[in-house]
Amino acid sequence: MGPALIELKGITCASEDGVVLFEDAHLSLHGGEKALITGPPASGKGLLLKLIAGIERPVRGTVLLFGKDITGLKGSELNGLRKRIGFILGDNILISNLKVVENAALPLIYHSGLAYRESMERAFKLLDIVGYRGDPWALPGPLPPYAKKEVCVARAISMEPDIVVCEGFSEGLAGPEKERLSTVLAGYHGASPGRLLVLTADDESEAAFFKPDRVVRIEGRGFKEA
Repeated sequence: MGPALIELKGITCASEDGVVLFEDAHLSLHGGEKALITGPPASGKGLLLKLIAGIERPVRGTVLLFGKDITGLKGSELNGLRKRIGFILGDNILISNLKVVENAALPLIYHSGLAYRESMERAFKLLDIVGYRGDPWALPGPLPPYAKKEVCVARAISMEPDIVVCEGFSEGLAGPEKERLSTVLAGYHGASPGRLLVLTADDESEAAFFKPDRVVRIEGRGFKEA
């Protein structure tokens, strides 16, 4: 097991409507792990992602990314840490007025330092890696959920992040589609020994495809090993 890449230390945090979801909660996720975090709807899975991204800050406690306390960070320093995380959100958000390949290339264009042409070339390769077989110059709106998920995966791994976080990954996907994309993510995770793959889901059914090293439940305003 590698070093802790995500650490929540004694955090207390509430939802937007004031419901306390985490109270003095602790969680450590390490490089090399595949971790599945489960909890019913409204249990705090979305809030956890916002804490990791530095969008939400706990009322009390500390959130560390790569050993750095982000609870007080702003601007370029926080953005520098965010570049090392790829997010795949459950609603498959893509920018509707950008072509498929432009969506996949977006992090590279703005954050990698690569020239536009190099960014686009890498995006085409990533779409091939994830198995996208549609028109890369199409707009994403009419795409089926599976194709949108492929583009989201390509975009998430484009910067070769140390951490990939997946929210409700298999929602809306058929069994073979889940198997195909989980294999892609597992391959990315395994290509470097220090990478961390984190999945959130309502229950443990996701484990059948990802075979996580750990399953952690959100329970009693905290985290418990399953």
